[in-house]
Amino acid sequence: MGLFFFSLEASGYNYFCAFFVGIGSLLWGYDSGIFGTAQAQTYFADKFHPSAAMLGGIVSVYTAGGAVGCLMSGPIGNRWGRRGTIRIGAVIAALGTALQTAAQETVLLIIGRLIAGLAIGIIYFAIPMFQSEISPASHRGFFVGLHAQFIGFGYALSNWISFGISYTTGPVTFRFPVGLQVLWAVILFFGTFFLPESPRWLMEKDRVEEAETVLKRLRSDDADPDIVTKELTQIRDQIQWEKANEERSLTSIMRKPSYRKRLLLGCLVQIGQQICGISAINYYQTIMYKSLGIKGHTVLALAGVWGLTGPLANIACLLFIIDRVKRRTLFIVGSIALTIDIAIVQAFVAVYGGTDNVVANSFGIVFLLLFGILFSLSWNSGAPVYTTEIFPTQIRAVGGAISTFWSFVIQVILAQASPTALANVGWRYYFFFIACNLACAVTVFFFFPETKGKTLEEVSEVFGDVFVSVHMDEKLKTPGNENATVENVERREVA
Repeated sequence: MGLFFFSLEASGYNYFCAFFVGIGSLLWGYDSGIFGTAQAQTYFADKFHPSAAMLGGIVSVYTAGGAVGCLMSGPIGNRWGRRGTIRIGAVIAALGTALQTAAQETVLLIIGRLIAGLAIGIIYFAIPMFQSEISPASHRGFFVGLHAQFIGFGYALSNWISFGISYTTGPVTFRFPVGLQVLWAVILFFGTFFLPESPRWLMEKDRVEEAETVLKRLRSDDADPDIVTKELTQIRDQIQWEKANEERSLTSIMRKPSYRKRLLLGCLVQIGQQICGISAINYYQTIMYKSLGIKGHTVLALAGVWGLTGPLANIACLLFIIDRVKRRTLFIVGSIALTIDIAIVQAFVAVYGGTDNVVANSFGIVFLLLFGILFSLSWNSGAPVYTTEIFPTQIRAVGGAISTFWSFVIQVILAQASPTALANVGWRYYFFFIACNLACAVTVFFFFPETKGKTLEEVSEVFGDVFVSVHMDEKLKTPGNENATVENVERREVA
């Protein structure tokens, strides 16, 4: 049977496309890691003299720009396509990261981070959306999960570069690691000229022959021809029906009950991914290590270890979990595990934080690292996969843009509040994340429908909407009755 995580339907070119756009995801993860460790560099502190409030502002302005960029990505994605959105984001990212690298004053640093954040917001959903729309349904979790994987790679890379550069002194400790972001943005831009446009976006623009050509190139020569034909039929029938019978404006989305539900679930899954506590740890883990009595280069070394454990755990998730375990199970079990873990971390910080008890502090660090592993085995890849698959093609760009906007909003709030909260209330701050993780588990259990294993078009049935084509497990319709489903379908609405 071969390896489960290897799709017999996807061509090598399909894999290349899914992996390559991950450079944009790497760019986001790399920047997050750079400013999570920059505060521990002597040059950064001496050059910019950031107070706790200013540090929160430098970090949060990036995510604020990302929030605005997310809202822009919807109309850009509809007008210029998935590939075009990534290309535009790469150009803006190069500009923003160049300004950060050249910054001599805090003001220019903040402007550069704002522009770079805008770019990341523009491509943040475009990348997993592109991966989702080119992937076979049976392995969509793996393909879209590469988005989270490359974010983790970028984060780990930034941590280890910062650790290595910490043994030097002067401007290079800041300029070099920050300047590397320009390279990732340039590679991403030029690489998009070797990528196809999403076949679903092409079909929506009535470029039918081009869509068919692209999809056939994305599928393996060894794939069952009937499977490829049915996939093309589904995409064509469903998108054409939606264009003729549905509207795509935001007001129309809010008027239609099933679309409102999809949008609410998209926002909730993005909020849940951030509210669990991972954002606060990513940005301020060095402070948390210091609260456990860790000092010097060991702080940055631990940040490097943290950056490696997540991507390694995410690889395990992609290879053995994401396309085998139901989405609901992944979220619920993940939230419960994160609740237990962060409660244990809280206990060690409360009782032994700042003491010389090496054994207790070591256990505290182990459970802090375990938190990242548990997150990577569940919500890290699960959230982008679920967000991309719950929206129909005509509103996927807008729905995903609004959903990921809330992800950045939560990151802004946590980036701004966490340093102050850690300084003022210490270990009690962890109660907030315990409550949030429990709330996520309950919310998923009662309100999230299952979507695993269905094509993007078949997901419409999960929400009670019309599906007008052939299912992947059905025989192809004969030429004499190929429109029968469309003519006889009855539209259903879900409150």
